[in-house]
Amino acid sequence: MAMPESFDVAVIGAGPAGTYAAFSAAKAGLRTAVFEEHERIGEPVHCGECLSELATKRLGLELPDEAISMRVKGIKLVYPDKSYSYIDEPGFDLEKEKFEQFLGKLGAEAGATYNLKHRVVNLKRENGIWQISTTQGEHSAKLIIDASGVAGVSSKLLQLNPEPKKVVGLQYELAPVESDGFIEFLLWPRLAPHGYLWVIPKSNGRANVGLVTNDAPSTRKYLEQFIDEYGLREKKKVGKIAFGGFIPSSGAVPTTCSDGILLVGDAAGFTSPMFEGGTSLAMTSGKFAAQVAAEAIARGDTSKAALAPYEKLWRNEFPDYAKLVSSKEAVYRFNDEEWNLIGSLIPKNLTKLSAFDKAATGANVLLKAPQLLSKGFLPAMEALGKSRARYYGW
Repeated sequence: MAMPESFDVAVIGAGPAGTYAAFSAAKAGLRTAVFEEHERIGEPVHCGECLSELATKRLGLELPDEAISMRVKGIKLVYPDKSYSYIDEPGFDLEKEKFEQFLGKLGAEAGATYNLKHRVVNLKRENGIWQISTTQGEHSAKLIIDASGVAGVSSKLLQLNPEPKKVVGLQYELAPVESDGFIEFLLWPRLAPHGYLWVIPKSNGRANVGLVTNDAPSTRKYLEQFIDEYGLREKKKVGKIAFGGFIPSSGAVPTTCSDGILLVGDAAGFTSPMFEGGTSLAMTSGKFAAQVAAEAIARGDTSKAALAPYEKLWRNEFPDYAKLVSSKEAVYRFNDEEWNLIGSLIPKNLTKLSAFDKAATGANVLLKAPQLLSKGFLPAMEALGKSRARYYGW
């Protein structure tokens, strides 16, 4: 019987978190393998495909042209009466599968091994070594980086964490859809309960049009109704079918590291609390995990105590998710009419607000609509503000 192939690091999942973790680990000189259940990296696409320019600069990434669908100017926050506020914040709408394949190529060039169509079905740790059973065979590794997404393979197989709260995202790619170069996030509670809608422009007149909601059974109904009401019914559905998936929405999981294992990306609950952006967080957590893995393996100690610096790294860098998840709940207390009112009271350009601007806005709300304050106007504004790129919102 052949011995299991052995690695320093086994990465489960080849999304942005896994591919960037593998690249970082291999670059650090670790013998690295990635186990991905799908046949191709990046397929199927599950997300809205946005990434801020700041996120790429933080990681020193130069995106290839084929991974960029459109360069965007920033984000519009659109209210139910179609008025809006905006933030000038450059970024990219991606061809997400090409982007993830680019990250995979970086990892392969650094020496990582990719094992596609390898679904991990069992994990067992003996004498400090993981035995990893996949649908294609057995492997072993000193350390695991779980980048398996909201499914959380390690939490499922090892019971590391309770199942997180989730919302569901669903979108169509439509064409032709006019664009002024801004991503649109729409707060229309009537059509996205406990969530939001989006129109994300792409090249050649295409756009991702979708929503996130906690009302999973009604997701398609709400999306179709939004397409009608936003004047998109006559647009062609590229690829014909809707696509999306579940997104963790309750913040970081309780355990992001344990003996011989680190959790990154969606598996760790790392999504931006308001608009569930996860790509920037995923790659950064993958970088942190690889850094801590390299240090632990060099010392010959992969215990939970040796891996604890990982939690310190992400806590020091990422926003306070417990606070922001709580603030996000305030956003969902407002109905359509109240969001129209909020839109009329806050500045149209939210790019740079001074302390005076914020105080003037608060005074305006206090004078004209004090009832908004008791419903959570201030924490709601904080949740929206912390969705910006500098807070890893996208």
